[in-house]
Amino acid sequence: MAKAADSTARRNLPTLSFEMLGQLQDHSLERPPSSLRTAPETILQLGWGKFMRGFVPDFVQLANADGRYNGRILAVQRKADERSEAATRQDTLYTLILRGIQCDRQMEVKRIIGSVSRVLVADRDWDKVKVAAGKRETRVILSNATETGLALDPMDDLESQPPHSFPGKLTQLLLERWRTTGGEDADVAVIPTELIENNGQIVHGLVIKQAQAWRLGAEFLDWVQSSVHVASTLVDRIVVGTPRPELLASECEILGYQDDLLTCCEPYYLFAIQADEFTRQHFPMHVASPNVRFVDDLVAYRRRKLRLLNGPQMVLATLGSLLDLRLVYQAVEDPQVGPFNLETLWNEIIPAMGPEEAITNSDYARECLQRIANRTIEHRLQGIRVDLTTKNAIRLFPSIRDFMTLRGEMPRRLLLTLAATLAVVLEGGLQDAHADYILKRWSARDSASRESLLAFTRDVLARLSISTKEALDLERITPEVTDLLLLIQKEDLRAVLARHWPTKAEQVRE
Repeated sequence: MAKAADSTARRNLPTLSFEMLGQLQDHSLERPPSSLRTAPETILQLGWGKFMRGFVPDFVQLANADGRYNGRILAVQRKADERSEAATRQDTLYTLILRGIQCDRQMEVKRIIGSVSRVLVADRDWDKVKVAAGKRETRVILSNATETGLALDPMDDLESQPPHSFPGKLTQLLLERWRTTGGEDADVAVIPTELIENNGQIVHGLVIKQAQAWRLGAEFLDWVQSSVHVASTLVDRIVVGTPRPELLASECEILGYQDDLLTCCEPYYLFAIQADEFTRQHFPMHVASPNVRFVDDLVAYRRRKLRLLNGPQMVLATLGSLLDLRLVYQAVEDPQVGPFNLETLWNEIIPAMGPEEAITNSDYARECLQRIANRTIEHRLQGIRVDLTTKNAIRLFPSIRDFMTLRGEMPRRLLLTLAATLAVVLEGGLQDAHADYILKRWSARDSASRESLLAFTRDVLARLSISTKEALDLERITPEVTDLLLLIQKEDLRAVLARHWPTKAEQVRE
């Protein structure tokens, strides 16, 4: 009944559109500059999920408002759904709400984003997407495939409309650009935002492999090498997307209009880009957003962000999932999970980074903890859980490996998180690229044989290590992870935490 009431209430509000922008009474609500309505489409964005709505369009709008950039984004999503329908209804306008702590003060900004010109659906509008890729005005292609999406699909061919894989799509679009322009004045910057190391090199390599598999010829490959300027990046902003229906209804009521694409995020952002001069020239978002940074080396940025922000997030999400928690801040405030996460960060993750940048790492870690604990946005564990095994391998394996190297001992809290990862998968229902393998491998074990159980854990961790190229000393950690997994299944997670990692309050009670 509550959802029906929320839906009815929002239907009674006018729908966000260009026509109604001038009627808005709230002068604190930031509106897009009028110049955006006629700005050319200069950026092709492959991805229209919550993160992409809360990230680059914000910077593009601010650069246009600053008067030092003139261009809009054409966004592409894979299949038609409520997002593409809402974009049509709303003239591709949507509200970005930024809430959180900045400079030790609680802040809120509400900004109507108008920097996205239109949304095309790849499965339906692929010919239109290719036309856009062929236009010389399009100078930037952005991407946001998942960590597991950067792989060729052998079923793709040159006639696929569209190819299933991201590399297949990108290669087709580049080929269309090369053919349409004859390769003249057709240079284009490709800026991937996937959270993997050397994402630019990986994407460039996949395009070359796809072109070779499709036998596209030496001339096209030469053009890809010389005229496709692929950057490597690191992105950082917590974007939680559209609130659940009852909260969305409340937000729309306050705004005075219906916005089914309303997107919530934190004010903090970092977009570090390692790129050549062409990319800097055609993607100058740093002019109005100072934390869009062109840098010579991403290593320190990536290492710090993945370990000190994403590492604790994964501990919270993994343990919180086993305890049926729904939001990140609920895990932060949980009397067992919260202290466990802090101890993992300060006693295992930061020590694994070595003493060289201890002060910088500690300061950044405190900032990350403040961001993670943000109660003003609903950061759902469900979103973090997608591809949980790959994320944990990328974000936790390096800390485990380096802690063991530096300390000569095992980081048992991080190993418990690995065991909890397997326990989450074994519960079923997880959207994860490795879930089917893990479930089948578990069903084939001999539960009465310790060697069989050890082989299960070793095989799964080895698979994750190979797929993410994050090596671990499997012989040393396999027995510990196996025993912790069995302990979780036997006693449940809360009992394991209480017995092996008691909080100070629990120690007092004992």
